[in-house]
Amino acid sequence: MSNLRGGRLTLNGLALRLGVPLAAAFLAALCAHVAIDVAGDYVLAHDTYDAPAHGSRWLASIGLAALACAGLWALVRATLAETRGSRGALRAALGSALPLGPRAFVLVVTAAALPLLLGMAWLDASFAGIGVDDVGDLLGGSIPLGAGLTIAFAVAAALGTRKLIAFLSRFHRSIVRVVEAFVRLARLVVRASRILVASNTQDRPRVPAALVRCTRANRAPPGPVAALPVPA
Repeated sequence: MSNLRGGRLTLNGLALRLGVPLAAAFLAALCAHVAIDVAGDYVLAHDTYDAPAHGSRWLASIGLAALACAGLWALVRATLAETRGSRGALRAALGSALPLGPRAFVLVVTAAALPLLLGMAWLDASFAGIGVDDVGDLLGGSIPLGAGLTIAFAVAAALGTRKLIAFLSRFHRSIVRVVEAFVRLARLVVRASRILVASNTQDRPRVPAALVRCTRANRAPPGPVAALPVPA
């Protein structure tokens, strides 16, 4: 299964191309949000992340988990397609996840992580009924601190994501072999269970139909019921 069909990107390739940098941005924003909250307690006189509850972290975690599951499912589909004879499907899927160079990928993840972090802080303030005076309030009370930590985590998340995909690309044949072994094992288990069920069905004792008819024909008709003696 190639990620290009008729010169157009398939849904599988599109999910990886958009989902991988977005997942890295979600991870960077989530980590930066926690780091700003912790660092602000020590280096800032007024930490704007202290007052509101941080329900946006749960939303970011859900978004990250959904993107990770979508990307994993796309890779599983590509791996299964390669086990069915579509050579290079997994490698093509991994390649479509990183269409950009290292610097461009870092810039894309950073550009997505910053608005995600600002959106998380705005949601927390809105849910708590706290007003936002400027962008600094959305960055923990200090633009250099908030922006610096967000950019640092975005760079780390982008580089880590590239390393992970490069590792999977390097061992994609081994991954396909392992999946093929599991598929064969699953087929053997299903086939063995069907054979076992069929043999148990055949081994059940069956009464011949002729014997059943003969037994019914020779059955004595019901006689009259004898009256019980009445005591004197």
